[in-house]
Amino acid sequence: MQYTQLTSREKSKRKSLTEQAKKLVRQTLPIEDRDETSYTCHYKQFYLNVSFSTLHPLMVFYLAQTHTPKNVSKVHTLLNDINLKSVLGSHSLNEHLGCYSFRATHWLETELSETRFLEILDRCSEEAMRAYGRLIIIN
Repeated sequence: MQYTQLTSREKSKRKSLTEQAKKLVRQTLPIEDRDETSYTCHYKQFYLNVSFSTLHPLMVFYLAQTHTPKNVSKVHTLLNDINLKSVLGSHSLNEHLGCYSFRATHWLETELSETRFLEILDRCSEEAMRAYGRLIIIN
């Protein structure tokens, strides 16, 4: 089914879920910057971007931290191994920006509570911290 074939009721439901999640994020986190589809701030040791897609509806977490490894090949091998075992999201290294990042996508099927949002965010940040900790050890 294409998005244009969705009923107006389904489109409205998806928009409502996304708007509710956006409002919750604004109320829960110290937002530093925002645009039409995302919010940014610092969370724990990371730069956090939370983006939304009404179409699906999705909420995507990006956690990033500066990292300029001495041995890029070793880091790529380690990240490949971490990604093979990760169920929450994906890990990457942007060599040009000197940045490690973790990305996790979550479907918005029901309204999100603050407790559930923070649980998801904390699990994502824990996953990112574990991976980042392994990266800095091999440097």
